Amino acid sequence: MTAVMKGGVMGRALMVGVLLFSLGAGAVAGTWGGSWSFVSEWTVDPFDISDVDSLLKLWYSPDGLTFSSTAVFGPGGLENVYFETEGVLGLLAMRSFLDFDAAPAKFRTGLVSLTTGIAGLNLYGLFMLDDVNPSGSPNFGTGITLGVWQETDEFSFWAAARFNMTDSLTYIYRYGYDWLLDHFIFRICDVWVKPSGYIDVQTASCSTSFTGFEAYFEFPFSCFTLLTQLSMTCDLGFNYLLFEAKDIDLGFPISLIRWVDVMFTVDSKAVTVVFDIPAAEEGCLVPYFAFEANPSDATSVEEIGLKAVWLKCEWNGITLKAGHMFDEDGWYPYPNYFGTRIYGWTWDGELATNPLCVVTSGYDEFLGVQVEGPACCGGTYGFSAFAWFDTGNSTGIFDWVETRISLRTAIGANSDLLWGLSITTSGVNWMRLGFGLSW
Repeated sequence: MTAVMKGGVMGRALMVGVLLFSLGAGAVAGTWGGSWSFVSEWTVDPFDISDVDSLLKLWYSPDGLTFSSTAVFGPGGLENVYFETEGVLGLLAMRSFLDFDAAPAKFRTGLVSLTTGIAGLNLYGLFMLDDVNPSGSPNFGTGITLGVWQETDEFSFWAAARFNMTDSLTYIYRYGYDWLLDHFIFRICDVWVKPSGYIDVQTASCSTSFTGFEAYFEFPFSCFTLLTQLSMTCDLGFNYLLFEAKDIDLGFPISLIRWVDVMFTVDSKAVTVVFDIPAAEEGCLVPYFAFEANPSDATSVEEIGLKAVWLKCEWNGITLKAGHMFDEDGWYPYPNYFGTRIYGWTWDGELATNPLCVVTSGYDEFLGVQVEGPACCGGTYGFSAFAWFDTGNSTGIFDWVETRISLRTAIGANSDLLWGLSITTSGVNWMRLGFGLSW
């Protein structure tokens, strides 16, 4: 019975995806479009195709709706397909996602978002079906989140009730509702995150029982902003009440206090002062400092540490970059807040707050150049070359370990050619060749 039910869930989900596209294809008026990208990577000695990355995107827009699909191909062929629908249905703005693994073929996750505006309030509902055991036998969970928000110059609030869903209101408060949907299924630094976990069911259950309620209230004042946050859960009832003062302006050129909060739980009270040293940009040079705190007493600042130095100079389409990281393991900008972390450098010479985007471990220093300009047929070209160093742990000259070179240039009105090369102390590491088309 369980296998039949699971198969039925997958069949219904796939049927919904086909139905959505059939409705779009059956419309009389609409616009078609799409894109295809293909990149292959291979080693030279010995010759071997080490990676293949290809995306095929198709979309169709009849009046008021957009239907799209994305097929992800890897070295073994088709790996994943997901469908997205977005549009307006009467008073409702709708956006939906369906994601399927291709090898083996199975339903992965689905999400429907409905929003509307009533009397100045933004109302939304999130309805999710998710396989919480994607690497094994299917195990589905369903969940619902119902919420509301309003933002004005004098007062703003956000509130949501969850039914077998995890808390996603935090991300709506910080980044916005559209950001949350854009990051349900997305790609970052050539890695697919499906689903991301920003929206997720709580348990593998088809019972949508109440699991929690969160609310944020924000009041802007002349020298700070007051945030009040309330959290309740099914297990605990009252979870916590938090009062936070942020965006504090003490009248000094530099404020070293990021925020101050007081949290009340059923049996405790905690006061937290979060310190920060803002980056002091001097021309092209940016030094990054951070407070060093005692692990047993985060409010006791022991010293100030220089974590990294970053150089970025731009002139006439040319960007020169250089950087050195003194703490190769990364750091937390705030000594007593662990929600944000700097993990290291990215391959294009920026600081990464996502561990998926960092360079090879130990690569603590770099020197690079980026050039952009017009190319064929109204397109553009981009060239970059970055030399990487591992201070004290390399046999290369000046601790050099790797150089990466990449070139992208337009070869038509809607087509690009891609080329890349990696050279290490052992010789040519890999080469890449690819193209991109859109229509």
